[in-house]
Amino acid sequence: MRLPPPVTVALIGAAAAAVEYFRPTSFAVGVAATWLGAALIAAGLALIGLAVVALHRVGTSPDPRRSVHALADGGIYRLSRNPIYLGMLTVLLGAGLWSNSMWVAASALLAWAVLQRTIVAREEAYLAARFPGEYSAYAARVRRWF
Repeated sequence: MRLPPPVTVALIGAAAAAVEYFRPTSFAVGVAATWLGAALIAAGLALIGLAVVALHRVGTSPDPRRSVHALADGGIYRLSRNPIYLGMLTVLLGAGLWSNSMWVAASALLAWAVLQRTIVAREEAYLAARFPGEYSAYAARVRRWF
C-alpha cells in the first residue's frame, strides 16, 4: 500500500477543493445542503468510530498496513465489510454538501473507485488468504459497502 486510505481520500478531496477554487460550483440549495452535509460528516465520523471500536474488541489494528490478528465480524462489521472507508467517503460527501461544492461532493465517487480498485481488492484477497473459510462465509453474508 503506497498511501494510507485516509491520506488517499484526503488528497482526492483536496484536489477537488482546488478545482472548486478555480472553477466554482454551487448546489444552490442553501441551508438544507449545509445541514445535510453536517449530518453526513457526523454520520461518517460515527461509522469510523464504531468500526475502530469493533476492531479493537477483536485485537486488530485499524491501520490497514498492519497484519490482521482476527476477523472483525461483529458490531458495525455485521452491516458492512468496509465501514471505515464508507465513513471516510460519507465525510467527503458531507464536506462537499456542507461547503456547497459539487466538485468536492462528486470527488466522493472518485475516492470510492480508487479505494475499491487499489485498496479494498487487495485487502479482500489478503483476508481470504489469512482466514480462508471464515472470510468466505463472512463475505457471503455481509455486503461490501452497505
